[in-house]
Amino acid sequence: MRTDVSAYEYFSESVRGRAKCLYYLGRSFSGEETVRRIDAVAAFLRGKVGKGDVVAINLPNTPECIFSIYAVNKLGAIAYVTHPLLPAEALRKGIAETGAKLLLCRDSLGEDVGIPKVTADGLGYLPPVKRALARLLRKRVKTAGEPFPYDSLERDDIAPAGAADDVALYLPSGGTTGEPKTIRVTNRAFNANAEATLSLAKIPLVGHGVLLALPFFHGFGLSSSLHGAVSGGAEGIVLPYLDYARAGKYVLGGRADIILAVPNMYRKLLSEPHFRRGIGKMALAFSGGDTLPVSLKKQYDALAEQAGSESRLYQGYGLAETVSVCVANSKGEDRLGSIGRPVCSEVAILDDVGKTLANGEVGEIAVKTPCMMKGYLGQSDFADEYLRTGDLGYRDADGYLYFSGRRKRIIVIGGMNVYPLEIENVACELDFVEAAAAEEYEENGKPRIALFVSTGSPLSDGEKTARLLEHLSDRIIRYAMPSRILYLPSLPLTPIGKIDHAALAQIMS
Repeated sequence: MRTDVSAYEYFSESVRGRAKCLYYLGRSFSGEETVRRIDAVAAFLRGKVGKGDVVAINLPNTPECIFSIYAVNKLGAIAYVTHPLLPAEALRKGIAETGAKLLLCRDSLGEDVGIPKVTADGLGYLPPVKRALARLLRKRVKTAGEPFPYDSLERDDIAPAGAADDVALYLPSGGTTGEPKTIRVTNRAFNANAEATLSLAKIPLVGHGVLLALPFFHGFGLSSSLHGAVSGGAEGIVLPYLDYARAGKYVLGGRADIILAVPNMYRKLLSEPHFRRGIGKMALAFSGGDTLPVSLKKQYDALAEQAGSESRLYQGYGLAETVSVCVANSKGEDRLGSIGRPVCSEVAILDDVGKTLANGEVGEIAVKTPCMMKGYLGQSDFADEYLRTGDLGYRDADGYLYFSGRRKRIIVIGGMNVYPLEIENVACELDFVEAAAAEEYEENGKPRIALFVSTGSPLSDGEKTARLLEHLSDRIIRYAMPSRILYLPSLPLTPIGKIDHAALAQIMS
C-alpha cells in the first residue's frame, strides 16, 4: 500500500471487498460494511467538525471507536484518542490542552467536560439478540449528549479531506525525559508504521485473525494491531476489555491466531487453560511495551513447539514518538534477550555528546525512521535527524540491539507508561505537601508505586493519606495510583539540590 495518503484511504482501500474485516462478540463485519459504517459516522460528524479540528475519542476497544477514528480522519480532523478510564478532571485537562471541539464517549460519562458530547451505549453493534437482552438488563443512563449513529448507513461520497502530511492523531507520551506530553502523528507516519509492522509478519495475513486487545490509545494497539494487521489482511477480533478466558477461547477455536500484546498479557494468557490448549494454532506473537522476561519467552516457545506450532514469541521495541515498533525480532531473526534489529529504521547508540559508540558499549538509543512524529503538541516540529529516546542500550556484532534500562523517569505497569512527574505535580497541588517523589518498587514480582511526601503538616498520617488518595483519584488514571504513601520531614537531595531518587529507591529495597 502507498503511505502518502490519509489513514482513512490506506485502511478503506485495504479492506474493501474482503468477506471478513472485524469480529465483535459474535457479530462479523465485512470490509464493505466496515467502510460503510465509517462513512456513516463521517456523514454524521460532517458539519460538527472539519479539517484541522480536534475530536476527543474516549471509548474502549469497540467497533464505534474504530469507526470514529477513521471517520474523523476522513474529515481531515485530528483524533485525540484517550484512555476510556480517565477521571473526568484529567479528561477535561486533556480537552483543554488539545483544543478538542467534540467528545465521543460512553454514555456513562455524566460529568460536564466543557465541550459537546456524542455518547455511545456500547451495545449498538452487538448481535441483535445480545443487544436486546443487554438493553433490557441495563440501568437507564441519563447523560447529556447526542446519541452515536448506530443505525445510520448514510452515504458520505465527499472525498477524504486529509493529506499525507496532515496531523492525523494526538497520542499520549512520556516524551524522552519522562514528562507527559502529547505527540502529533501524521497520516504518513501512521501508515509507515503499519507497513513496518507488516514487514515483520513474513506470512500473508489473509485468513488469519488478530486479537485487538491492546487499547487504541496505545500506539502498539492502534497502529500495529489495527491499522497494520487488519489493513494487511487479518480479521480484527475486537475485545472491549481484557477478558483472558474469552481470548483463550478465540485462540483455541482458531478465530484468533495473531497476537500483539505486552508481556503481562502473555503471562496471563499462558496461565489460561484455553490458550494453553490452543497455542498450537498460533501463527504470530509479538511482545512490546515493556521488557519481555527471557523466562516468559522460553515458556511460550516451549509450549508452542510442543504443540507443533512454528509460532514463537518475538520481542520488539518502540515508543509513541515513532508511533509504535521500530526495532523487533522476527522469524529467522530472533535472538534471546535482544529487542531485535531495526525495522524500516536506523538506530544509533550515542554517548552524552552524541558520539556513536562501538558494539557492546552502552549508550542512549537514537532512532531515525519514516514513522517519526511531527512533534510534540505546543512545540516546534521535530527537525533532528535522530530522536534520542532517553532509553539505554547496546548493539552486538550482528546488529541485534539490547535494552539496558531507562534514563527517563517512566514506570511501566502492565505495559502502560506511568509518569512519576505527573503524580508528583498533582500531589503538590495540596497545601500540606511541600514536595513529592514517586518511585517504583517491586511487590510479589510486580511493579508498584510508592509516593514519598515531604510535609510539616500537623494532620495525622491517616488524614493526609485520605486527602491525597481522594485528590489523586480525581486526576490520574487508576493504574498510576500509589500503593504506598510515606511521609518524611524532607526529601533527600543530590549535591546539586535535586531530589535523590536513588536514595529513595534504597528506602524501598
